Amino acid sequence: LTGGALRLEDVALLGWLGLGAPLTRLLSGSGANAGDPLGTEPDALSGLIWLVAVVLAIAVVATRSPGDPVIGFDDMSTPRSYAPMPFLLSISIISRTAMGRLGIETEVLTGVVFIVTMGAYVAYARLPNLPRVLRRLMILPFILIAGTVFGGMVADMSAVFDLRELLSDPAATPGAFAAVLGLEVLFSGFFYLAFVFAPRMLAEAEGTWRSWLARYLLFLVVTIVSVTFLGGGG
Repeated sequence: LTGGALRLEDVALLGWLGLGAPLTRLLSGSGANAGDPLGTEPDALSGLIWLVAVVLAIAVVATRSPGDPVIGFDDMSTPRSYAPMPFLLSISIISRTAMGRLGIETEVLTGVVFIVTMGAYVAYARLPNLPRVLRRLMILPFILIAGTVFGGMVADMSAVFDLRELLSDPAATPGAFAAVLGLEVLFSGFFYLAFVFAPRMLAEAEGTWRSWLARYLLFLVVTIVSVTFLGGGG
């Protein structure tokens, strides 16, 4: 779980999507934002948890690990060079939701995220060092929250991700399956890039495009199985 194609973060996220999301759907109905993954109704507990995850993610960006390559836009051939912008999008969404649940209407945290992230790229060589394993653990809460958000979105789109109707239709054509799969890839691919790939790549520059494609395909398969057969779509 510390190296290779499948890592600790993959196991945690896939476990959540495969088991946590269906269980959460069964127990839904409690909490101010139940059924709304990005709801901003007052909810101090989840707001605080999400805020802590954002702060930890910012700390990951503001540090580096020995041997990590500099983050920049000079070399666009590596997966890591595509992480900054999607990360800014995902962390802005999560931070804004956290502040809304805490009843704080301000864009200050989003501004801090942007300044710290941009500053880290400029002064990367001078950032303080932290062990790579610690930075991976620091980004993990953010990724699991992302899994919560994705699970809720998929539940709202269960008509797309739930293949039971197509599988039970003897008249369904390969074209129908391809069309549904295309929608699933479009939606989940964008989400995976911003909420999973980007934060993980900033915590540790590892993996090739082939390994990340394999991780995403496994993510997509587990999502479909969860919704279609395990009740993850409600």
